[in-house]
Amino acid sequence: MTLALTLALLASAAGAAPRPAAKRPARQAAPAKAKPAAAPAAAASETLDEVSLFGLGAAVTAQDDALLVAAVRPGSRADSAGLKAGDRLLRADGPLADPAKLAAALRGWTPGTRLGLVARRGLEVRSVETGSIEPAKAYTRGDKDLSPHERALAAGRSKQSAADGKAVVGAVGPLTVAVRTDQGLWTRFPKGLPAGLKKGDELVVEAATGLTVDATLDFLAVPPGSKLRARVVSAEDDGQARQVRLAFYALDLAGGGSYPTLGAATAVSGDQRFARVTGGGTLVAAAPLPDAKRRAPEPVLDADARLRVRLLEPLVVDEAPSFWRGGPGLWVKTVEDSGRRMFEITHAIPGRSGDAAGLKPGERLDSIGGRSTEKMDFAEAIDRLYGAPGSDVDVSVVRGKSVPLKLKRGVKWSGGKAEPLPLAYLSR
Repeated sequence: MTLALTLALLASAAGAAPRPAAKRPARQAAPAKAKPAAAPAAAASETLDEVSLFGLGAAVTAQDDALLVAAVRPGSRADSAGLKAGDRLLRADGPLADPAKLAAALRGWTPGTRLGLVARRGLEVRSVETGSIEPAKAYTRGDKDLSPHERALAAGRSKQSAADGKAVVGAVGPLTVAVRTDQGLWTRFPKGLPAGLKKGDELVVEAATGLTVDATLDFLAVPPGSKLRARVVSAEDDGQARQVRLAFYALDLAGGGSYPTLGAATAVSGDQRFARVTGGGTLVAAAPLPDAKRRAPEPVLDADARLRVRLLEPLVVDEAPSFWRGGPGLWVKTVEDSGRRMFEITHAIPGRSGDAAGLKPGERLDSIGGRSTEKMDFAEAIDRLYGAPGSDVDVSVVRGKSVPLKLKRGVKWSGGKAEPLPLAYLSR
C-alpha cells in the first residue's frame, strides 16, 4: 500500500474516532449520517495493519519467510532504531511471515517497553531495539507514574525480547558457496620442502594468497594463512634430479573449518634451481652439488618458493556469516621500487570502493591497513585488504607523495552512496 493511501487511511481513522465533548454537541451526530455501512472484518483488519505499520515508519513486503523493508520514513521510529531499506525482518517478538504479524506486534506494543526486532543486512544478522513507545496523548499517566509491578513487567518483557533476539542471531545457519574447479592458489612451505621424502609422508603447506569466490574478487573463500594437507604419492632422488609428487586432500580454512578437497601442483615460482612442475603434477628440481660443509640435506624448495595448487574438484565452503570477508575491489601484485616493496594495482572493479576513490591500475600502494608495505608480503597485503563487509581499510597511494585514502570493504557505490554487495552465497 502506498504512503498516500496509508495517510488517507490514517485520516479516515482519525475522522471516524469519537470526538470529545465540545461546545457544539448537537453536531456530533452529523458524521454518522455520512458513515457507510460497516466494512467486512478483513477490511477493518487491513486498515489497522496499515495504521500500525505507518506508526513504525517502515514500508514492508512479504518475501519468503521474512519481511523486506522497502522504505524507511526519515525521523520515524524505524529510522531511529537503525532500520534501512533492503533489511530483512526476521522477528518482532516472534517469527514474521507477513505484514499482518508485524502489525499485530505493533498493536500489542505496551507503553514504556521496547520492541525487539531481528533483521538481516547483507552478511550481518543483528538485533535491533526501538525506542520506548510514548504513551498515548489521551493518557494522564506517564512513565514516571507506572507502578512497581508495571515497571517489573515492562523490564521483564524487554529483557526477554533481547534474549530472543540474541538466540535468533546465534541460531543463524551457515552460508554455503561452491568454488568451481580449475581455480588455484599459491602456497608456501614455511620451513621449505624437505629432502629425503618417502611415499606416504604427510606435509602441511600454507596458502600464500587468498582464493576468491568468483572473478568479482568481492569475498574470500580461502583466506591467506589457510593450511593445505598433502600426502607424498612418489619421491625419487638419483643424485642429479629430485622428483616429488604430492596429492592435496584436505583444507583447513583460517578462521573456519576443515574440508576434504582434491588438488595437484601446477607451477612453481622463484629461483629454485630450475625447478618445474610436469603436466602430471610432479615437482622436478635439480639436486644440489655435493658440499662437505653442509650439515643437513638442502631442501627441495626453499621457504621463499611458491607452489601453485589447482583444485581438481569443486570446493564447497559452509561457514557462518562472520567468516566471510569482503574487499575494496582491488587486486594487486608485489613490486620493488628503489629497494622498497610496494603493491601495484592490477585491477580495480568498477563501482567498488577503490574505483570510487579514483585508484587506477598501475598505481602503487605503500601502506595498507595503517602499516608500511616495505616488509609486508603478498599474503599479509591480501589479509589486510579484506575484512568485515562494510568496515573501513586505510591505504596510501604514491602520487608524487604518499596520499592517504579510506576505502570501504564489501560495498558498491551508486550515486555517491555505498550499498552492501550481494551475499557471497547468492547467485550473481
